Amino acid sequence: IKGVNLTMKRPCKELKRIARENLSGQYRISMGAILALGIIPLVAELPFSMLQSAQQPIGQTIIFYVADFLISLIAFLLSVGVTCMNMNIARGKKPALGMVFYAFKNHPDRFLLVGILLTVLTVLAAIPAGIGMVLFYVLEIHIVLAIGLIALCLLGIFLIVFVQLQYALTVYIMLDHPQMGVIEALRTSRRQIGGHRGRLLYQFFSFIGLHALCILSIGIGYLWVLPYQFQTTANFYLDITGELDQVLMQKNARSTQGQPTFNQYV
Repeated sequence: IKGVNLTMKRPCKELKRIARENLSGQYRISMGAILALGIIPLVAELPFSMLQSAQQPIGQTIIFYVADFLISLIAFLLSVGVTCMNMNIARGKKPALGMVFYAFKNHPDRFLLVGILLTVLTVLAAIPAGIGMVLFYVLEIHIVLAIGLIALCLLGIFLIVFVQLQYALTVYIMLDHPQMGVIEALRTSRRQIGGHRGRLLYQFFSFIGLHALCILSIGIGYLWVLPYQFQTTANFYLDITGELDQVLMQKNARSTQGQPTFNQYV
């Protein structure tokens, strides 16, 4: 594992600029990956959703939720593939649309386990907010109780965000180290993100305006915004590990190859 580089890290604006440069000429394949990420789970879930009704046997409801959970795991595996593709783009390597299915072909059990563990951690973090919302509806509310319930909800939101930030690099680490165990990858993510949580949170908030525009465009804008966000996060990971400097130097070296030098003119 590469140690965390203690030198000054690039600001969000710079990481986004690099992301735009990386995606130049690659947007078509990145859009294809986002389409696959959205359409495949949607098509898989559609038959189960169409069979839902207001009055149905409990068994059918259970089947629906089990299917929904399994489809969410498929979506997670696809997102791993999209992350793999974006890491290749960030490193200046040639991407392929087939990379979307990387996790299905390379020890899917590892990625399924980390997906389940992250889901469990997120659900546990959401317990205070869930309790606050339930109590809000079942108790007679007065000002002191309302303040307490709001505090519970805010605590839950804080814990969810904290968990997501703590383990945001887990998939990147697992892709870079195929032999690493899931628990060790979670620990490594927690260690590497230390001191950078604020940067990652700020980076997320910097995309909120674009997400709002995507909603106004009935979701079409996500074909541009999600590749941009995936690529920026890949650059964030490379920046933390110290690899981004090396990647940029290699790109600059390739771009200058074949260009005439001063000695050729004298």
